[in-house]
Amino acid sequence: MLYSEFLSSGRTISGAMLGAVLLVTISAPGVGLGSSCPSVADPQGINTSEPYQLDLADYENQIGRKLALNENPLFADQVKSGALPAVSERVPEDTLVYMPYDDCGKYGGTLRGLSKALESGTSEILSWRHVNLVRLSDDLQTLVPNVAKLWEWNEDFSSITITLRKGHKWSDGTPFTSDDVVFYIDDLIKNKELHSTVPSVWMVGGKPVDVIKIDDQKFRLDFAAPYPGLLHYLATGGSYFAAYAPKQHYMKYHIKYNPNADVEAKAAGFESWVQRFGLIWHKWKDAENITPHAMTRPTLESHIIELETNTQRRQYVSNPYYFKVDTAGNQLPYIDRHHERFLDQELFVLSILNGEVDQKAQTVGLSNYPVLKEGEEKGDYYLQLPPGNVGPPIVFNQTIKDPRMRAVYGDVRFRKAMSLAINRAELNDVLWLDLGRPEQALPLGVPFVTDAERNYMIEYDTAAANKLLDEMGMKRGSDGMRLHPDGKPFNILWEHSLQFSTSTEFTTLVREYWMAVGINVTLKEITSQLTREKATNSTSDINMEWDVPFEPNLISQIDYYIPPYGDIGPLVGVQWRDWIVTSGATGEEPPAWAKRLFELSEVWKTVLPGSDRYKEIGREMVRINLDNMVIIGTVADLPGPTVVSNKLRNVTKWTVQNYNYGRTYPFRPDQWYYVK
Repeated sequence: MLYSEFLSSGRTISGAMLGAVLLVTISAPGVGLGSSCPSVADPQGINTSEPYQLDLADYENQIGRKLALNENPLFADQVKSGALPAVSERVPEDTLVYMPYDDCGKYGGTLRGLSKALESGTSEILSWRHVNLVRLSDDLQTLVPNVAKLWEWNEDFSSITITLRKGHKWSDGTPFTSDDVVFYIDDLIKNKELHSTVPSVWMVGGKPVDVIKIDDQKFRLDFAAPYPGLLHYLATGGSYFAAYAPKQHYMKYHIKYNPNADVEAKAAGFESWVQRFGLIWHKWKDAENITPHAMTRPTLESHIIELETNTQRRQYVSNPYYFKVDTAGNQLPYIDRHHERFLDQELFVLSILNGEVDQKAQTVGLSNYPVLKEGEEKGDYYLQLPPGNVGPPIVFNQTIKDPRMRAVYGDVRFRKAMSLAINRAELNDVLWLDLGRPEQALPLGVPFVTDAERNYMIEYDTAAANKLLDEMGMKRGSDGMRLHPDGKPFNILWEHSLQFSTSTEFTTLVREYWMAVGINVTLKEITSQLTREKATNSTSDINMEWDVPFEPNLISQIDYYIPPYGDIGPLVGVQWRDWIVTSGATGEEPPAWAKRLFELSEVWKTVLPGSDRYKEIGREMVRINLDNMVIIGTVADLPGPTVVSNKLRNVTKWTVQNYNYGRTYPFRPDQWYYVK
C-alpha cells in the first residue's frame, strides 16, 4: 500500500501499523540463520516491518538471542582509555538495525567527493551523512522510521504524535530528547528575531505549528488544519533540514536562556545575539559547518566535522554515538571519514578520470557521459544512469526592482515569446545526447498534468515569437536588435552560476536563440551565493535555481510551485510573498493569478493526496503557472550520470538522481563500505 493510499483511508495511523501493512517478507519465514549477517541479498528468514530495517528488540526476537554489539576500531583507544563508553552504552536501547544490501561491511576508509565551493553544489555530500525523523525508502514510496521510532496520526491528520528512540544521544554524548524538538520549533522556527515569519512548511491553516512535549521520548505536533504531507516533507526536500536542534548546546547563545547573550555576542565582535546565532545555527546543515564553531556543535548525523573547514576542503569523521547497527551488531557507519574537496567544476571530470572520486553525480552533466564512460577502467569506477534530471529552467524576474525591465518581464507576451524562441530539440541534441524530451517545467509523477500541458509553447517558432514582441512595441533598431517599448536600447543581463545553468554552452545557445529574434543578451558567470543574494534582493533579470518537484515534494512543499518558488534561491515574487504573509504590511500586492496560487496552496496542504479535490487544485495550479509562463522549461526526462568507485560496496541501483528526493538519502550511504 502506498502512502497516498494510507492517507485516503482516513484512519489513525501509527508507525507500527504502517509496518504491519507494508510488511516486507524478503525470505520464507522460519529459515534458520546460516550466518551472522542477514542482508537484502540473503535475508536468512528475517522479516522486516519496513524495507530492510527493524528495531533491535524485533530483530533479537527473530534470531532468538541478544545481539552482541561490535566496536569500530577507530574508537578502540578512546574506549580503552575511558574517553568514550562502550558501544552498547552509546547507541539507543531501541537501536535501528539495518540489513545491508549485500553483506556486513568492513570498517575504514575515506569517502572522497567533490563540490564546487562552500555553499555551492554541496547537497550530495551532505546527503551521505544527514538524517531526519523519517526517511523515504529506496522504492521512493514507503516512509520509514529513522531518528523517530514510530508515529501516530489522529483521524484528520491535524495532529501527529512522534516517539523517539530511548537512550539516543547527540555526537557529544548528551541525551537527545523531545526537548530538542520543542527548542527547534518554539525557540528557533517561531522566534521572531531569528525568523521574521514562520517558514511556510510549519504554517498550516494560517497558524504556526504547536509542539507539546509528552515525555522525553514522545512529543506531539498540532496543526490548525489537516497536514498529511508533513512526513513527506521530512523525508524528501526537507530531509536536509533536521526538525530538532541540540538545546543544551545552544542555550548559552540564546537570549531566552541567557540574559547576557546579547552583551556576550557584542563582546565577541557581533552586532547582536541574533547575528551570532545565525552564524552558528542554520537549518541548512552545511552552512553550520563553515565556521570553527562546527567543531563543538553536536549532531545526530553519521559523521561529524573533524577539521576546521577551509576553502579547499571539509572533512568528517564517524559519529561514535550513531544510532544504527547492522545485523551482525556492527555499529554504523562503516566508512571512517568523508572528505569533501572544493574544485572548479571544469576540473571535475579530470579528477574523476584520475580515480580521485568515490561517488559523484551532482553537477556532473550528461554532456560528460561519453568521456566518463570511456574512462571507467582508468578511473576505477562505474557509471549508473538513473532518471530524475531536467534541463535548466529559465525564470524572468517579474518583480525586479528596475522598473524598465519589470515592464518587459511582467508582460506575459514577452515570456511566451522567449519560450517559443528556444530550439529545445537542438539543445537536447547538442547538450544532452538527444536523451531527453523537450518539455515545459511541470511537476513530475502527478496525475493531473496532461501531455498537452507538457508540450505547451515548446515548439521552435521564431515567427510566433517575433509577432508577440512586435505586439509589445519592441521595435527593431538600425542594428536589427529590438528596443525597449520606451524606444531606448534593451538588454538582458543574464547572470548565472554553473551550478544552475549546468554549462556555459546552455546559456550561450539560448542567448543565440534570443538574439535571433532581436533580443540583446549579456552573459555573466557569477557564484551561486551571489545569484541567491541577487534573487533574494530582486535585482537579477533571470533566476534558475529550481528543481522540478516530484509528487512527494509537491504534496509536502507546495511552496515549490507558488511565488517565490524557493526559499534559499527564490525565482520571482519575493515581494508578493512578503505582502501575503504580513497581510499587506510589507511587500507588494500580487497580481490576481499569484493571489489565486497563494489561496490554493493553503487548501492544498490540507487535502488528501489522490483525492478528487487534490487533483482539482493541482490542475488549476498547473494551468495558472502555464498560462502566465512563469517558469520556462527546456528539456525533461534526462538521466543523471552517477559515478561509483569499484571499491565501494553495498551500493544499490539509484532509481532517481535528484535533490528533491534527498540525493543519496533513500539509498542508505551509511552502510556503504570499501574493499581493497
